[in-house]
Amino acid sequence: MPKIYHPILMGNRDETATDSAALSPFRAVAVTTVAVGCVAFALYAVSLSVGKAPWAWWMQIPIQGAGMLALVAGFVMLFWRPGLSRTGALLVAFGLTWYVGDLQFSEHQALYSVGFCLFFFNAAVMAQIVLSFPSGRLRDPITTIIVFSLYGIILISQTARYFVEESPPPQVWGDPKAGTYSPWATAGTLAGMILCAAVLVLLIRRWRSESPPMRRSAIPVRFFATLAAVIVSGFLIVALTHAAARLNHILLFGYATAVLLVPLASQVDALREWVGRANAFEKLADFEEVASESYRELLAKWLGDPKIEIHPWLPDGKRYANSAGETVELPTDPGRSVTFLEWKGRRIGALFHDSSLDGARQLKSVAAVTRIVLEKEALQARLRSSRNLLIDLEIEHRKNLQSALHDGGQDEVIGIRFALHDLISELGQQAESSTVGLIQDGIARTERLQDQIKEVAFELYPPALDYGLKAGVVSLFDKLRLPPKDLTIPETRWPKRVEHVAYRVISEAIRNARTHARASTIRVKVTHQPDWLIVEVIDDGVGGANSAEVRGVGSQRALHLVNVLEGKFTIDSPHGVGTHVKAELPCTL
Repeated sequence: MPKIYHPILMGNRDETATDSAALSPFRAVAVTTVAVGCVAFALYAVSLSVGKAPWAWWMQIPIQGAGMLALVAGFVMLFWRPGLSRTGALLVAFGLTWYVGDLQFSEHQALYSVGFCLFFFNAAVMAQIVLSFPSGRLRDPITTIIVFSLYGIILISQTARYFVEESPPPQVWGDPKAGTYSPWATAGTLAGMILCAAVLVLLIRRWRSESPPMRRSAIPVRFFATLAAVIVSGFLIVALTHAAARLNHILLFGYATAVLLVPLASQVDALREWVGRANAFEKLADFEEVASESYRELLAKWLGDPKIEIHPWLPDGKRYANSAGETVELPTDPGRSVTFLEWKGRRIGALFHDSSLDGARQLKSVAAVTRIVLEKEALQARLRSSRNLLIDLEIEHRKNLQSALHDGGQDEVIGIRFALHDLISELGQQAESSTVGLIQDGIARTERLQDQIKEVAFELYPPALDYGLKAGVVSLFDKLRLPPKDLTIPETRWPKRVEHVAYRVISEAIRNARTHARASTIRVKVTHQPDWLIVEVIDDGVGGANSAEVRGVGSQRALHLVNVLEGKFTIDSPHGVGTHVKAELPCTL
């Protein structure tokens, strides 16, 4: 059974507006206060490092900018994307721990000790961000153990170093005055390398197990976070070998640049939502362009789910329908989910999508346009259902009339003819020649009437059409004594109403070719292209017909039936050349 997600449309507005207004005044004030405090702390920490950091001034831009950008991205999520508040809080934590290391430049021993012991904490926070993105929740016990092991190793090894090492040097990448490290530094480095490798393995495993939409959403964050993890691994190796300060500086610059881009990457999804919402509303500029198929393609491209489906709810039939007005069932694939859409407490439709998109804000961000598309599609579906019903009723009516004429009227005529024959036998030799002549004339008329009834019954509905379009047209060719070599129709069966309309087009075109165009050759060709049935009737008659001004009740009827199916009907008929009748009927096998 598919996963069911509750309605994302409530009341009169887009759920995105609800999300943006989710912060209560008290919480907004609290978050603002925390934001001001965090920025003040960051500026203070940066001021401590000015003139004391052992690297070039230009490296300060990515190094000091990474934490500030993380703070900004985190508070943006907390204010405007409450659904991602956990990730926002982690970004804020990363920004704070990024600047904690600068406390080592303070003259106060307490601040120095905090900066020393928590210097590498930002790496553990970054690991938690990337392994829990985008929800901010660690999904399985193994991931939880690895992340908290990182926190533990950093805290234990650094605290031990602080107390064991004599005058512990500031933990600054590439500081040539760092001095001699204790065994706790080596142990912490080796443990960090193992856990970094475990984080990379988890990222690869998660990438392979996720669906394309989820991969697409997390690619930017995971790419830069993975790059940062690789650089950290390189730094740990360099730390064990006591490499030159210049190499440490290069690694620090690369790490700072990578983590600088992670907060930006976390906002890519929001930017995609904004662009997708703008593209969706752009469709409203021309309401005729708001068609379910084009809009579905827009959503498929934007959400990364090529199989996404949009189906309106038809309250009169209590069912979901496709673009043809036919009933659709809920998906049974466990990898597919259903998001029901409601408006003012009224069900309007459903989205069938990849399970990874359950509850996604991307679905909510275009809710208003989706509502309009679904309501329009529902109207169109009802219209198509009504049109299809008209054709189905015509088929049924024609079959009933054909049956009544064939089994009722024809039998009556045959009965009258036999009665007249019996009357002649009764009169015998005593009958006057004039009387017998009148009776025989009546018999001849009943025979002609019987032929006419057969003709009308066949025109109403040839019985062979029940076995498919080819069988119906073959019976028409046999009746008219047309050569079968001029008939090209595959054995395929198509929807009954499509076969009916195709037969009507063919029979009318043949009748006109024989009656009016005086054609000696009439060729019929039926082909199936993706979603279309192409019907062509070509004759070598006198031509002169005009598709723009189709004349005759039969031709008008054929044109009307094609229009009911939302098909295309054309006649190419130059004078003296012949006529090419072509009907294109929507048809999906």
